[in-house]
Amino acid sequence: MNKWLKSSAALALVSTMVLAGCGNNGDSGSDAAGSGEAGKKAVTLKLWGGVPEENGPKAVVDKWNQAHPDIQVEYVRYVNDDTGNTKLDTALMTQSDAPDLFFSYGENNLYRRENAGMTAPLDDLIKQYNFNVDEVIGNDNVIKYNNQIHYLPGYKNIDFVVLNKKALDEAGEQVPTDWTWDDFAALAAKLNNGAMKGAFVTPGADLLIGKFTLVDSKPNDSFYAEDGTSNFNNPAMQKGLEIQKQLYDNGIMVPWAEALANKLDPANELLSGKAAMVYGGAWMMRDLKDTTKYPRDFPVAFAPAPQLETGKNVNNGGMNDFLSINQNSSSKDAAFQFMAWYLTEGNMDMVPGGRIPTNMSVDFGQLTKLIVGDATNIIDEASLSNVLKGNYTFATRIKSEGYSQINNVMKEEAEKFFMNVQTIDKTLSTMKERADKAIQEAQQ
Repeated sequence: MNKWLKSSAALALVSTMVLAGCGNNGDSGSDAAGSGEAGKKAVTLKLWGGVPEENGPKAVVDKWNQAHPDIQVEYVRYVNDDTGNTKLDTALMTQSDAPDLFFSYGENNLYRRENAGMTAPLDDLIKQYNFNVDEVIGNDNVIKYNNQIHYLPGYKNIDFVVLNKKALDEAGEQVPTDWTWDDFAALAAKLNNGAMKGAFVTPGADLLIGKFTLVDSKPNDSFYAEDGTSNFNNPAMQKGLEIQKQLYDNGIMVPWAEALANKLDPANELLSGKAAMVYGGAWMMRDLKDTTKYPRDFPVAFAPAPQLETGKNVNNGGMNDFLSINQNSSSKDAAFQFMAWYLTEGNMDMVPGGRIPTNMSVDFGQLTKLIVGDATNIIDEASLSNVLKGNYTFATRIKSEGYSQINNVMKEEAEKFFMNVQTIDKTLSTMKERADKAIQEAQQ
């Protein structure tokens, strides 16, 4: 049995034992919330999320509460790090001041909570309230657990490249629209100019060019080959790692070790004029508009994520902000009403902070204007709109055997290659050998 599933099952068992002796928080705040329609007590829902209140959640909750006196929502922020996720897991397990609804960020956090029995199946509620998942989000964008829906995603995380438009214009180059990683490297070389490096990619397992090219070649469960072993000896991985090393060796990017040691950040590298283009995503929008923190005299433009081959539109981003209902909430109906509203219209108030709604019927013209706001002098609206409205094939992951271990293996072995400790052939063979072992051990 998978060790990860064993630990999750154990957590679920503990949760069940604890809950047998605990009350549920679903209506714990009802009496304090005042009266709703027809003299009924208003239901108070607790919603836990990782986004700072001022970056959208407060506007969302205020708008809902004003329109729904019978169902009031209280937003509780938890920090999306190890400590914060443990805090949420503990609250769900013990039902001590637990949320009725909560966001999970990333598949690891979501899958752990699903396996531990913390998430309620939503299928009956979806049917009861006639929520058309396929029309709003797309059935293919929701991964079922035990053949049931346990979450709905609220954020479409689109990866893209952000460019210094002034540097691009001075080099006589246009904003790329359909390009490869080879094109990225070539443009970076042209933009490389003294103190300004041509490009910057944050060092780490999640942002390896080798990972991006691997995902391009196999968007679904890219880390795993068809026979269940790791996919790290795929030629696409070699291609991406070699491009990244070339950029380091030619002085076009800050060396891996230096960027890692100094915890260099893509927004700071770009907006302080240290890099002409950076690999980023929608999550950068707040920084890109912040001229107080990053005063600058140049606008930024946006290009889609480079591909292994032209003509493809694979994106390493994907659905996130996985919104679930606490399995032990006694206010599931009220919670789903808020969830349905949030996913169809409520999360538009999250847009100015850079969170792109998953609602497929969103007006991309309106969306772009909401993001840009009054920053039209420093944000190239046309290129941003082009990137946001792209029809992407997003990376998806269902398999999880040894995932966190093989993710670390990928980073560790790539680092040795970048720092000239081992050849590319040795890197790929060791990467696959170690990853295969991690997968095998997880399956025992």
